[in-house]
Amino acid sequence: MRAALLQACLALCVGSASAHETGHGLSLGEVWDFTLPTLDGSSFVQASTLKGLVLINFWGRDCGPCITELPRLQAFAKAHPQWTVLLVSTDAPADAREFVQRHRVELSVLRPGASVAALMRSAGNRSGGLPFTVALRDTRICAGQSGELSMPDLQRITSACTEGARP
Repeated sequence: MRAALLQACLALCVGSASAHETGHGLSLGEVWDFTLPTLDGSSFVQASTLKGLVLINFWGRDCGPCITELPRLQAFAKAHPQWTVLLVSTDAPADAREFVQRHRVELSVLRPGASVAALMRSAGNRSGGLPFTVALRDTRICAGQSGELSMPDLQRITSACTEGARP
């Protein structure tokens, strides 16, 4: 039942490969770009400059499922070095820094822009719910999910983003 609900949400949140822009977010296969500062403010990350496979996870320190999936995301990043895994905090920078230190988060963390909700909406998250994950292959959306990621979800995302990939 849970898997069916997640698949339905994915279809609503990200769309289908043949869907066109509806004003509610991009569809699979469309380019998604943004620029956000790193949590420490030392640099900026622009999605369009990240080549290959990229997993972007929006999270918050008060979000139970976000906290539960963090170890899975870190394990995924270690097991799949071909992926760039980025976390986008929806919290104030000081709160996010404290959380990252306390939980020993090793992944790259980005600060939210002026409107993190608008950024999530642009990728298909109409409700603004957390956690929310978007996967890119060469800057194009290849998968996404609202809700906590399980290992089978990460396997599904990996398959969706690597099928038909150029060598």
